[in-house]
Order: sequence, then structure tokens, then C-alpha cells
Amino acid sequence: MAPNFPSWVTLAFSALTSLLIYFFIKFYNHRRFHRNVPAPPHSFLWGHLKLVGDTMARFPPDTHWQIIYTAIAQKYDLPGAWYLDLWPAGPPHLIVTDPDLAHQFTVLKNLPKHPVGNLAGANGAAWKAAHNMVAPAFSTSHQRNMAGMMAEEVMVFRSTLQKKAATGEVFKIEQVLHNLVLNTIARSIFEESLDAQMKEIPMLATFYEVCDLNIILIRSFNPIAKLFARRKQNELNRKLETQLGDMIRVRFEKVQRDDIDISQKRGLCIMDLILREHLLEVQKAQRAPLDPKFMYMAATQVRTILLAGSGTTTGTLSFAYALLSLHPEVLQKLRLEHDNVFCPGTEETYALLQQDLNRLNGLEYTTNVIKEVLRLYPIGNSARGSDGAEFITYQGRQLPIKGHVVTGMQHAMHYDNKIFPHASKFDPDRFSRDEIPRNAWRPFERGPRACIGQTMAMEEMKVTLLLTVRDFDFECSGLQPTKQRVGWTDLDTVLGDRAFQRWKFEAGPRDGMPMTVKPPNRSG
Repeated sequence: MAPNFPSWVTLAFSALTSLLIYFFIKFYNHRRFHRNVPAPPHSFLWGHLKLVGDTMARFPPDTHWQIIYTAIAQKYDLPGAWYLDLWPAGPPHLIVTDPDLAHQFTVLKNLPKHPVGNLAGANGAAWKAAHNMVAPAFSTSHQRNMAGMMAEEVMVFRSTLQKKAATGEVFKIEQVLHNLVLNTIARSIFEESLDAQMKEIPMLATFYEVCDLNIILIRSFNPIAKLFARRKQNELNRKLETQLGDMIRVRFEKVQRDDIDISQKRGLCIMDLILREHLLEVQKAQRAPLDPKFMYMAATQVRTILLAGSGTTTGTLSFAYALLSLHPEVLQKLRLEHDNVFCPGTEETYALLQQDLNRLNGLEYTTNVIKEVLRLYPIGNSARGSDGAEFITYQGRQLPIKGHVVTGMQHAMHYDNKIFPHASKFDPDRFSRDEIPRNAWRPFERGPRACIGQTMAMEEMKVTLLLTVRDFDFECSGLQPTKQRVGWTDLDTVLGDRAFQRWKFEAGPRDGMPMTVKPPNRSG
């Protein structure tokens, strides 16, 4: 006689059986897809998860994904487009390391941002409206006019370095640079200094906590840790929104009190541009000027700009000082250009810069140094969705992209000897030679979704190097060199683990890049 199970048991068993059948069908289809596509060695059981795990084990903890993918691409001599099967841990990827193919889906066929790994992941009309609203504040002409303000902030940073040089103390230059950059960005947003270089700012302290918790949410596989991190982050996000809201209200009151003209976009700071668009809508709809919907949108915009704007400049300058400490011949050429384009002496250079901001155009070698640092240490990559497209064409072959994350891997391009000859060499002069393919250098990405703040970042980095490198010799502290781990760079034999960027929101310096500074040795 057959056992008489309760109906709920039968239903549960049927549901479980259906789920298992669905899982195995999906599992089989995922794995079968990767049999005949360009990809590294593939396991039917593990996909590429084991390969990625084994590759990660060669590097220090928290190493950024772009380094892992470059190691895989180079080890297996993969073509300019290849697949990575991370299911079920993550969506399948099409990794693009060919500059022209990257140009195809970022410029010619601007695929939308994929929600995976994107902070500014809005698309369509929402992205276009937000972009157009603040774009005037990031124009080349506006940023050149901001260079004088940037120089003021850099001189405060320089005074901090002078104090560090006097004591000989070891300090984390990433943090000191972060304070510089965030204060500069805050002045670009509100036209007011936070004085972040001289004192702790509660809003920024909350901001840092939110960032740190986000790393747990991204990297941890512990559901309990994620739950507590999410609850704490939600609490801090509400606190941050309140703090930013107070700053937005202060700016709004100043605009009204001082009768600041915001009828035209030209010359307005970022917050005034945001207020301008909103006040035009308010006048038409006769709504309250600072309603909750607007405050949430404005706070989100400010938070995104603070986050996206600070990482690039902070990380690039940290690595710039590290690489200059290893290459005295480059440092010497840099100092000579600053003497020639401006004048000997930093105080005199600062005064001359304030009189003629366009002299920055003459810093060609300085620009090349920054570009070379960004080539070796790009801060990340762009993940795109398929936008309903079925295929992308590469070398006459149609590669399926539906359901995939399409990722342009700048790091792998930048370390490819076929694209950048002697790619592992720190050689700023390569940008003065006609040897780099048109679409190959892309640390800010390209096309409509390129980093809106790239001009601001480049200007601030030029000003920072101009007003510091002649006054100090920088030296990395506490280095623990290791054996060479990969064929495409040997910097770990000097910098140790710090040769490989850590993963936070973007790819950045490890350990805060501890350094010491001292007066320069002019004999070099």
C-alpha cells in the first residue's frame, strides 16, 4: 500500500523537483555554451570559477578584478574578445581586450551601462537629463577657470607635506590626497570650502563609512555579515542624506539671499546647475522649492560626484609619486619642464599660474607622465549590457552578447605589448611618439559615457605635480619586494604587493601607499 503523504509534502516535493530540473537545465545550457567560443580552459563542473580562484590566489587579498582578467588573458594568449563563465556566482561575461572592438560598443553602438559594478548606472532619458544638467561645470573652459582654486588647495597640501618632511614621519599619502581632492570637488559643487585638509568633516566621515561597508556587501559571501552591513549602511545613508541635505539648503539660501543669477548655465557651480533646473520646474508646477524628491535626487548626485571624482585623482597621484620615486630620470625631466614653462621656485610658479592659467597647456611632459601612470594603473573598467542586441561582430565572427556583461578591459589592453610596445616599462615619452593605436588608451573610457570629470581630474593632477615635485623627494615606506608573479609586470620585485591595485569602489593603492618625503636631492 502506497504511503499517504499530506498534500503540502507532495506540493513541496513537486516544487523542489521542478527547481532542481530548472537548475540542471540552466546549468547544462550555461556550460554547453562555452564549448565552442573563445575562452580560457573551461570546466563543465566549475565553469571558470576554479580558474579565477586559482588566479586570484597568486595575488594579494582584495586584488582588483582587472588584474585577474589581465593575468588570464596573458597566460592563455586569448584573443581580443573572450568569454568568462562565472555562473552561478555571477553573470557570464564577454571580456573585450581589443581597442577597436571596445570602440564599437562604447562609441559606435553605445551599449547601456550594466547594473553590475556601476555606480553611475543610469541609462536612457534619466542619464541624459542628469548628464546635461551638470555638464557645463565639467567643460574644458570651466575647468581651466577652476585651476586657480585647485592651486590654492594644492598649496595647502604642499604645506602638509612640508610638515611631514620636517618630522620624517611615515604617512599614508592616499589619505592626505583624498582630503585635497574631496575639498576641491566640494568647492566645485558648492563654491564653499569644507576645510577638509585641516580638520575632520562629519559628512566625509559618514561618507567613508558608507564606502567601507559597501566593500563588505560586494565581496563577502557571509549572509549574516552582509545583513548587518546592509542595515548599518542604510542607517548611514540616511545620516549622509541629512548631512548633504543641510549643505544643499545652505547653498539654496545663499543663492536666494545674495540674488545669485542662475538664469544662464555658464560659470555656475554644480549645485547651482542642479538648483537651476529644479527651480525652473518648480516655477512651472508651483511646488515647494526643496521638496523631498528633489532633495533625494540632489543628494544622490552630490554623493556620486564625490565618490566617482575622488578615486581617480587620489589613486593616480599616489601611484605617480611612487613611480617617480623609482624613476629619477623621469622626475628630473618633469622638474625641468616646470622650471621652463613656469619658473624656478614653487611660490613664484603659484603666483605666475594665478596670473596665467593657460600656461598649463605647456606642460606636455607632465601630461604624458599622468597618462603613463593611468596606463599602468587605470582605476577600473566599464560594464555594459546587451540592450536587446543578440551579437557583436569581431573579426568577422558574431559573438553572442544577450544576457552577458560586456566588459572593456582597459588594464589588459594597456599591458599588451602588441598595442603598447614594451608595455611593462614606465615610459611617458611613448605618448610623444606616433606608436599608440587610436582607441587604445582609455582609462576614462570613451564615447558618450566616458568619465564626465576627466578634464577636472587631469587639470588637478597637473597642478598638483607642478606645485609639489620640485620641493620633495618621495619614497615608499615599508616595501616588501616579492618574486615576479606575472610576465607582464615586474613591479612586484620592487613594490611587493603594492604593485597590484586593491579593489574598493575602484582600483586603488594598497595600504594607503605609505610614504616619507624629504627636501629634494638636487644632485640627481
